[in-house]
Amino acid sequence: MEITQEELRKKIENGDKLIVDFWAKFCGPCKVMKPIFEKVSDELRSNDSEVQLYTLDVEENRDLAVELGVRVVPTIKTFNGGNVVGTKVGALNEEQIKDLMTELLNG
Repeated sequence: MEITQEELRKKIENGDKLIVDFWAKFCGPCKVMKPIFEKVSDELRSNDSEVQLYTLDVEENRDLAVELGVRVVPTIKTFNGGNVVGTKVGALNEEQIKDLMTELLNG
């Protein structure tokens, strides 16, 4: 589920439907949201969803985080067709993450 900026760039270029949690180890809300995000990700994988969920550590992948305008963690960005199609700042609950997935599938 953790992805590097090189891997993420390839997935964005491929036009994949992605939900990416930009996080940092020092971030309290990130630590609260991580298990929720992982649970939704595991459910998607078991259902063979075309939406993929990943986490990206902004401290280890600073270049891409800056390039994508991530200034606060956690930030959730959704990608479709090689473009950022949504950005949410702050911790999300399970329902909000699933809503992002539905938006991507219907968008």
